[in-house]
Amino acid sequence: MVRHRRVLALAASAALIVLGLTEPAGAVTPAAEGSFPIELSGCHVTEEIELQGSPAHDYMRWETTSNSTGCEAAIYTNGAEVEHQDITTSGYHVSGWYYDGPGDTDQVCVSSGDAGKCGPAN
Repeated sequence: MVRHRRVLALAASAALIVLGLTEPAGAVTPAAEGSFPIELSGCHVTEEIELQGSPAHDYMRWETTSNSTGCEAAIYTNGAEVEHQDITTSGYHVSGWYYDGPGDTDQVCVSSGDAGKCGPAN
């Protein structure tokens, strides 16, 4: 599990750097609602972003779309992990919803073995 967490953290950091997301705290990030599949060696996870609340702001979560036993999924807000799950059984798995409005950059990352992949940062 520690190895997977390191892979997730490295994947999230690399994605933020590659995307140039080194904005100062409080910077407004662009809104992008939708579902974004993250396919990785037997991991079938979708990053979901939708408007919720009044006034409406983005919220993000992840869910499995097929058997993803042996995978790990995490959500990061501004580079810090806010939720992490080891997927140890088949079936449907889902995270909670996390605020992803102005001032926050959220991202879902998935790992399996020594490989890791992240969805789009929003």
